[in-house]
Amino acid sequence: MQVAIEIPYILVQSILYVAITYPMIGFHWSVQKVFWYFYTTFCTFLYFVYLGMMIMSMSSNLDIASVLSTAVYTIFNLFSGFLMPGPVSLLDLPKFLYNNLVFMAS
Repeated sequence: MQVAIEIPYILVQSILYVAITYPMIGFHWSVQKVFWYFYTTFCTFLYFVYLGMMIMSMSSNLDIASVLSTAVYTIFNLFSGFLMPGPVSLLDLPKFLYNNLVFMAS
């Protein structure tokens, strides 16, 4: 029963997340692309919530579940990739590195 109860909450979270991040990232506006972004976000949120519920039910107490979930989420995030803010050119890379290295050196 707990699994079905999470769906409306995650649906609201996904709608809010997509409403905030889709315009900020600057993706092309079309119904199909917004839907796929929403669908991917919704499935990702469901995945992480259900994984946390599974780890909690398989561990003996909250402390062990916290350690296990931190380790698992870290590994998953490490290999999951990241969002690109828009079209990135390799010509922008030297300028980016120069600006950041000069800032860090000073």
